[in-house]
Amino acid sequence: MATGSRFSSSTVIDSEYLVPWLSAEGPLAYSPTKPPARDYFFQYTWILPGIFNPQVNLREHRYFGSPVKESARFLFDFWANARRGEGSALQRYCQFGFFSDNQLRTPMAAYHHVRHYRDTPGSLLIQHGSYQWASLEDQPSVPGGEVSLYRGIGQATRFRCLRFRPEERSRANAEIWRKYLRDGTWVGDELALQSGLDIQSPGFARDLWHAAQQSYSLERVMGIMKFGPHHVVVKTPLSNIRITTFFAGESEAKIVDPSRISEVQAVGCDVDFAPPME
Repeated sequence: MATGSRFSSSTVIDSEYLVPWLSAEGPLAYSPTKPPARDYFFQYTWILPGIFNPQVNLREHRYFGSPVKESARFLFDFWANARRGEGSALQRYCQFGFFSDNQLRTPMAAYHHVRHYRDTPGSLLIQHGSYQWASLEDQPSVPGGEVSLYRGIGQATRFRCLRFRPEERSRANAEIWRKYLRDGTWVGDELALQSGLDIQSPGFARDLWHAAQQSYSLERVMGIMKFGPHHVVVKTPLSNIRITTFFAGESEAKIVDPSRISEVQAVGCDVDFAPPME
């Protein structure tokens, strides 16, 4: 949030916990049980101006990052339902985020929502003001707090993925893990370096950072048709992913903790779960 802005994007409610909705306090505080009075408030140019190119006119309305409101129609339909008092009845999952020196749980809320396009039932995921919708067919386990992630690897025959048991970390890797958690964003190399992570030299820090930057999709079609045909499917708790609104229209999700994933399916390839380097 830009200095001096009168709009809040805080999601922190104390020293350890984060809420899924934007925000925890301030003029833009809202959730599906306490929705904003009108769609006017859903403008990234107000609440997250720093994400835009300096050449973008921040006075223009950019709803959820798009200058065309219709492109976000299903989200406005959802919030219209919430204003009618239907928000809490549609909730399927809700987890406050938690972070410490040893573990992390990302905040996430999920609500049942039927998209008007073909009347498709699914779940709307909310995290820090970012949104993703996924069909019930692709994500049947959302009410149980689990999500399937799809990743295509083209014609490659091997998919390498970092995975480890927390109790098997060496003392040095445990310290790297604490620095990784203290980063708190996992979105930029400079921020990782500021947290003390050596992401340029071979070792656990670089492997961990690389794993955190790998994109998966909430949609099966992305893994099979757009980035396939060889692809993998992994499962992880909803409290272990980061989502980004409308990023290239690919329903993107990223994993935070590689120790909390499991293989479900590998098509046309082998999966190499690699242990951390010392």
